[in-house]
Amino acid sequence: MAKNSPRPRPRHRNSGGASAMPRPRRRIARGPTPDFSMTLASVAGGGGGAVLGGFLANQEILSPETVGLAMTVGGAIGAYTLDGAARVAANGIAAAGAGQLALALMQKRATEKAPDKPAAPATDPPRQGYRPRVLANFQSIAPEVATRLGYVDDDLDDGFDE
Repeated sequence: MAKNSPRPRPRHRNSGGASAMPRPRRRIARGPTPDFSMTLASVAGGGGGAVLGGFLANQEILSPETVGLAMTVGGAIGAYTLDGAARVAANGIAAAGAGQLALALMQKRATEKAPDKPAAPATDPPRQGYRPRVLANFQSIAPEVATRLGYVDDDLDDGFDE
């Protein structure tokens, strides 16, 4: 006679003992939508900062790198210290400054000229072990060797009609 044991039967991964309903997936919770005034503050901060930075760089008051760095640092400090819509506007200024700085650095790198190499003086001795190439075939060096070996050039025009 079989004895009823209190321990559960072992379950294997392919045993089909799982429930028919799949586990519910976790959903990523979205925060509440911001006010439209916050969106406008962000656009005004970023757009206004970009216009001001472009004006300062175009009038050559400051270099484009300095303008971008000042906007990024100033916007970050404002975003850290301010509240409400001013914080969002400062985030926009910081973002516009970071973009200005990246574009200025990329433009500076692209237009940078490579340093000119100084020309080698003409009095340099030749390198050790260097021989100039001989650009001649054996016919021009030793024509009698060519005739003894029986070298015949079909294109040779020596004046004889053969």
